[in-house]
Amino acid sequence: MSGEKGKKVINTNGHSLKAFSTFQYDDGETGSITKKHGMGMFVTILFIAGENAGAGILALPYALYQAGWWSLPLMAMCAFDAGISGILIGKCWLILEERWSEFRGDCRYPYPAIGKMAYGNWMRGVVTACLQICLFGASTVILLICAELISQFCKSYFHLPFGLWILIIGLCLCPFMWLGSPGEMWFAAAAALATTSVAVVLILIDVAKDYEDLTTSAPVTKPTLTAISLAFGTFLFSFGGTAAFPTFQNDMKDKSKFTMSVIIGFVALLALYLPTAILGYLTYGNTVKNNIISTIPDGIKKSAAILLLSCHLFFAFVIVINGAVQEIESKLKIPNAFGWKRVTVRTLSTIFVIFIGETIPRFGKYLILWEVHPSPCLKVSVWEKIYYYKIIIVGVIGGISCSYSAMQAIVAPGAFSLPCYIDFNCSNE
Repeated sequence: MSGEKGKKVINTNGHSLKAFSTFQYDDGETGSITKKHGMGMFVTILFIAGENAGAGILALPYALYQAGWWSLPLMAMCAFDAGISGILIGKCWLILEERWSEFRGDCRYPYPAIGKMAYGNWMRGVVTACLQICLFGASTVILLICAELISQFCKSYFHLPFGLWILIIGLCLCPFMWLGSPGEMWFAAAAALATTSVAVVLILIDVAKDYEDLTTSAPVTKPTLTAISLAFGTFLFSFGGTAAFPTFQNDMKDKSKFTMSVIIGFVALLALYLPTAILGYLTYGNTVKNNIISTIPDGIKKSAAILLLSCHLFFAFVIVINGAVQEIESKLKIPNAFGWKRVTVRTLSTIFVIFIGETIPRFGKYLILWEVHPSPCLKVSVWEKIYYYKIIIVGVIGGISCSYSAMQAIVAPGAFSLPCYIDFNCSNE
């Protein structure tokens, strides 16, 4: 890895990585490592936007009510910081591929591998623990919200206990869990983003109609520091899907294009988030509920939006949990191909998530207590260091604010509920 004459610094996507690394190709050539088969940039954008968009978008108008117009710069900062974090994770992976040839093939634990090569096996363990808790926890919440929405959609036709809906949807998800890596489930990413986009359009049509009927401005309240901190937590959650990004990048044909995929993906997210948040706030003011679906009037568009968002969450579950089960399979040395071992591990993983959901139907209140950056000792500029430290500080502040709101919800009267296998009429409310 010396800087001998005739060798050139790697260039990816037209941007030198000098700020992040001084590694070079052993043969002195420039360019980026590509695979014969893999996802293109467009499919990767679908995964990035499709994984993040969904449950978070429903709470954005309420977040604007909490923080007022301060919400817009807060949202922009969260989007920018999350995007930069995703780009840096991608650049870290390029460093691994260039310095250690064993990572140039398929890797089923990319994020922990970054931690291992930066600080050793102990950091791989830390990153693995954080990712497993985060991804299995997030998958449980997605399952619960999906079950709640399906229950809400079907209640006009027939009634089933909430606990039974968790089991039904979990079992329906099981066959989709048997798909391998993101490259084999591009349709899930496309469906996740498409269903959310159409649902947002339907919601905006109803909200715009209510806005036109306004005779006076919707009432608003002056935001407090506590309310702003809670809104901040909502924005972090809305852009908080970066844990799965290395898995997406690892399935790309040309991984150097991941940076542009992140940029376009986050622009797409903002195109969905901003109209929903602003128009919902302008229309309903302090009467908006913490779920915009509960605020808009009943009708066919609302029912269709509920069904579409349920479909989004169904496919988002498969995308989110994939990185966690891939690492488990790697640890157990299970072949990276369809077979009874993969089916067994992924079926057991689904059963585990169902069990958590049935045991703690209000699991969402606990999830936000969990949130957590390894990088090689490479030379970066002072200004870059300052900005990266800022991201860390913002993340810590966001984690504290989320923890505060979570603890309030956990200790509130009536917050505890029996497991669904004891009381099948349980609820996640």
